[in-house]
Amino acid sequence: MRAMLWIACLAACGNSSTTTDEAKPEVVEKPEGAQRVTISDRVATDSGVQVAAVEMATLPATVELTGEVAADPDRMAKVSVRVAGRLVEVKFQEGQRVAAGEVLASIESSEVARIRAELTSTNTRAEAAHKRIERLAKLVDAGTASAQDLETARAEASVLDADVAAARQTLASIGGGGGATARLQIRAPFAGVVMKRDGVLGQPVAADHVVAEIVDLDHAVFLARLFEHDLPRVHEGAGAEVRLDAYPDIAFPGKVITIGRQVEPVARAVLARIAIDDKDALLKIGLFGSVVVIIPDPATVAPVPVVPAAAVTKIDDHSVVFAEVGTREFEVRPVELGHANEGRVEIVKGLKAGDRVATAGLFTLKSLALKSTFGEED
Repeated sequence: MRAMLWIACLAACGNSSTTTDEAKPEVVEKPEGAQRVTISDRVATDSGVQVAAVEMATLPATVELTGEVAADPDRMAKVSVRVAGRLVEVKFQEGQRVAAGEVLASIESSEVARIRAELTSTNTRAEAAHKRIERLAKLVDAGTASAQDLETARAEASVLDADVAAARQTLASIGGGGGATARLQIRAPFAGVVMKRDGVLGQPVAADHVVAEIVDLDHAVFLARLFEHDLPRVHEGAGAEVRLDAYPDIAFPGKVITIGRQVEPVARAVLARIAIDDKDALLKIGLFGSVVVIIPDPATVAPVPVVPAAAVTKIDDHSVVFAEVGTREFEVRPVELGHANEGRVEIVKGLKAGDRVATAGLFTLKSLALKSTFGEED
């Protein structure tokens, strides 16, 4: 006969057995048919048996998805030069963390030199035009110059002022800033990590050449594959918890921000984007992991018995717990499981509030229960 027949013992009466050795466990078959295991204090201590009370709680239903870490498109940048030139300074390396506004590189450019010269010339002419306006204003007051001459001078000065402003704006847009050199500074647009560098000292670069790619990994996304059968259950705004293969013991709280509208033809899945924040600079693009998406609102569901997941074991493919029914006495009790989350599991059937179950040392209790079954078969 097979060990599978143990479950029949739950419906049939058996014979109780005792032992005179206090260190040995005792298996008792109660008249009502529930199989029980009684152990001594010594066995309980040696096997590490621990007991916890059943909680009444609600565990949110979850959906587990797999995916990988990716950069948030809104927090990544390709830093390029605005004009052609030659790199004369490179101050960053791949993997380096940079601050917002930090100088990454400098180039020398004839275009920058031309714009600066034009700005200087136009600014000088504008200053001279304003001095001429002051002189003409005095002459008009003295009656030796016409008002028309004064208005003409003011119009010319306004045009020159506009030219100066345009030249300064052009210089600022390419990163020239102040000074009188032909150098152009390239700065980080925001704080982040340099993912790619493309430039060495003395290298000629064309306009729009990308010298660096920067990603802010303090705020990243987890791209999860959401399969068709889970689409009705997962919605934007749902809470989530990401665990990466590289750091299985660290949970990254997140939130579903978007769900794709196109199903991949092969995998039959869409991409769900989950926003996550970094912890201790651990996030890296491409790290694989899984995410548990929380489905319902626990406040709207009635509480049910909940036990630690470690309290549930399998005997012949049936989920069971060892319920404490007396001092060092445990009953093998079949249970029906509900949702599981964060190391706890709902018990839909088989336990009630006030019950106590073994949460550690289940290997010993299970072995004794199976040994009893084998003894009865013999």
